[in-house]
Amino acid sequence: MRLNSYQQNAETSDTYVLDMDDMSRALDEALLKDLECPVCIEYMVPPIWLCTNGHNICSKCRQSVQCCPTCRAEFSEIRNFALENIARRQKYPCVNRQSGCLELFSIEDIAEHQAGSVYGKIKCPLHLLNRCSWSGLKNDLKEHAKAAHPKHFAESTKFTCPHMLNSLLITSCIGEIFTCYAQKRDGRYYDAVQLIGTSSEASKYKCEFTLLAANGIEQISKTFLVQGYSEDFETTFKSGKCLNLDEETVKHFVVDNELKLSGILSRV
Repeated sequence: MRLNSYQQNAETSDTYVLDMDDMSRALDEALLKDLECPVCIEYMVPPIWLCTNGHNICSKCRQSVQCCPTCRAEFSEIRNFALENIARRQKYPCVNRQSGCLELFSIEDIAEHQAGSVYGKIKCPLHLLNRCSWSGLKNDLKEHAKAAHPKHFAESTKFTCPHMLNSLLITSCIGEIFTCYAQKRDGRYYDAVQLIGTSSEASKYKCEFTLLAANGIEQISKTFLVQGYSEDFETTFKSGKCLNLDEETVKHFVVDNELKLSGILSRV
């Protein structure tokens, strides 16, 4: 009876009760606020130091300021171990969340993520060929490439790969933007595809390369996972996670001084 009475009263009461999700979000926001360094306003990571009055400061700023920015007291040699333990358990939002990155990360992963985040300003992929100095948001890259680089832009899951002599193609498909970059060096041909996104997002996609001979019968077909924006093409070429053919093999597939090399992007 007590339970039914409480339920009945609750239905007619004007008192607002936060649900558990609202409470959890409110607590997370409060903890994140406490973890902000008063000097650089970035989230503090261990070691976190205290002044003689108990105010916190991050280790980077402690080296650059002479006294506590909150109360002007001297710094102590004492660390805030309780707050450090909280920091290790807390999930942190990306600094680019206002631009669309809504993921949360542990203290170990947030720095790596932000270093390769595509939600801040990024360079146009054509900077690899020294042909463009544009930089901007990921959401604006498609329109930029479409307007400024029509010969280097496509909108299809199937595309003709760039001539393998240091060339590049930007393609928009499957709701994503990909970059296909080809290079010839040291007697070998390389062609790799990169997603303008994180490595975890890139692992959801693959690219099948097909090199067709003049007779239309013989072909080389190889499939590789797409790489993320944080891994540069130089690293991808050296790792072998891309099309990698020797010059003598490629010569067999030259048709009218052209290579019939195509790529097909798809989900894994």
